[in-house]
Amino acid sequence: MEPIFTTFVLSSAGVLRRSTREEGGTVHGQAKAQNHVSVLVDEVVKYLEPKKGEVVVDATYGQGGHSKAIKHAAKVELIALDADPEMGVINANFADLEKVFKHEGVKEVNKVLFDLGWNRGQLEGKGFSFLRDEPLDMSYGPKPLSGFNAAEILNTWKETALADAFFGYGEERYARRIAKAVVARREVKPFETTIEFVETIRDSVPPAYRHGRLHFATRSFQALRVAVNDELGAIDRGVKAAWKHLACNGRIAVITFHSIEDRAVKRLFQGFAKEEGRLVLKKPLSPSRSEIISNPSARSAKLRVIEKCCD
Repeated sequence: MEPIFTTFVLSSAGVLRRSTREEGGTVHGQAKAQNHVSVLVDEVVKYLEPKKGEVVVDATYGQGGHSKAIKHAAKVELIALDADPEMGVINANFADLEKVFKHEGVKEVNKVLFDLGWNRGQLEGKGFSFLRDEPLDMSYGPKPLSGFNAAEILNTWKETALADAFFGYGEERYARRIAKAVVARREVKPFETTIEFVETIRDSVPPAYRHGRLHFATRSFQALRVAVNDELGAIDRGVKAAWKHLACNGRIAVITFHSIEDRAVKRLFQGFAKEEGRLVLKKPLSPSRSEIISNPSARSAKLRVIEKCCD
């Protein structure tokens, strides 16, 4: 996928000077994301340790909560990316970080942040919620990284591939049942909306599962979202690109929100640590109880940080 670059940088002096905005100014599209609260902000600043003059990359800008905190802590050169073309930053998925660096002539960076959570406000109407009837899209950007939107996956993938996706990407215990039901349902009428998928899941799982603590569609929707956006492949390419361009004593921080992506980051960091990396946090850091109380969506967040040692 060729990214469409709209250059934007928040910086003290300007690493990229073609397009900037005043600190505290508004960004087109930001109003729709106003209810989003960035997680582990103080911890990100603490463990990234931004210093004056360093080049810091926020690979998942969102509403800019982490970026603003980093700039408040130190006068850094801040490069920001987001897959949403309306956010006013470099319009690219972090999977294309290598292309972004090449396009912008960036050779080396000091700190990189990946916040793998998604902002519901930015993605309304695209089929991410199982509580509203929306078209089955689920792509973070204008085009899905996988080449398939959610409806196409449900309507074209073989039953075994669907079952593997539901189990592998969502850890759904009833993956085979759901996959079989999806294939049977699409033979009657192709999937078009989220509610159609929710109803199919509901009718294929046991009654007790429908009334559990976790909504019965949660894992299947997660799996479909991961598949549409090639999230594990994106993490692999993005984090590896960040590591490649990371300066000596530079750090990468990654915030994950479910066990599958956390394991992917853990494996990458373990690989880096065997060569020239040092795990800044031996175990992932979770939000404090007070943060979870004030922002319940933070409850599943985990922060991992690694440093590049070149001695």
